Amino acid sequence: MRINQITSSYINKNKPSEVPAFKGSVPKPLVNGLSKAYEGLAKTGPFQGFIKNFSRSSNTFTHLLVAESCFLSGFYMINTLRNKKIDKEQKPQMLINDTLTLGVSTAGAYFAEDKITNAVMNASEKYFTKHKDFYTRLGKNSISQSRDDLLNKIGEVVTQSGDDLKNGIDDISSMIGSHLKNIVGKDNKLKAFQITEENLASVQNSVKETVLNNVGNAQKAKQSVSGIVDDLYNKAGARNEADKILPGFNKLKVLVIFGIIYRYLSPVVFTPIANKLSSKLFEKNKDEKKA
Repeated sequence: MRINQITSSYINKNKPSEVPAFKGSVPKPLVNGLSKAYEGLAKTGPFQGFIKNFSRSSNTFTHLLVAESCFLSGFYMINTLRNKKIDKEQKPQMLINDTLTLGVSTAGAYFAEDKITNAVMNASEKYFTKHKDFYTRLGKNSISQSRDDLLNKIGEVVTQSGDDLKNGIDDISSMIGSHLKNIVGKDNKLKAFQITEENLASVQNSVKETVLNNVGNAQKAKQSVSGIVDDLYNKAGARNEADKILPGFNKLKVLVIFGIIYRYLSPVVFTPIANKLSSKLFEKNKDEKKA
């Protein structure tokens, strides 16, 4: 199939041969100044230490979302106080509403997260179990290089003897462990692709025995070991593919919780409360002034 090249251009009716240029001025001193300031901040020890500790938290996305909301809410509240066009009677209502909305949505993001996490993980487990065959097929591709390296190593080891054979078998066992180290012993909530340390140890022992029983016969050793490790490597590959999606589920979970509370639930629920509180506050102030 041949795709014709299409060239688009803006044509001036008065001067058809000319193509107008669109240019914009960039405040380079400002951009350069900000970039240098950010670079200098990023190189400081305290900032790097903060980022290092902050990245270890399992709630980094939640912290960032809350920090952003605090900044925005604080900005709105300060502008509400400074804005002379807003009636004095409306300012307390708006400030109370912003405070309640921010406080409740923040509390909901943190305190309701564990319960929501369990629900999300259960839903994820059902989803991955339902599509297990699909992820297993993807897993075969993602783990194939590691599996091929293992079988090639076995082909080399079975031709050796003495200490070289013993050391080679130990290397094979370590290779299996290194290929699966990011999977085994991790959070095993995804039971569809669960691999335990006991399962790994059993496979390693079986591979050792198989290699010893097929010394001198590389082809048979490869076939036998392949039958032992295929299921484990397929599960590992499938789990790798599933793990690529799980972080997205978790971030979406926090975003949905916080967004629903902050943008939808809080304004509906707390605006009437803010109205009542501000009304009582103003009535009290008026009574005090009259007295």
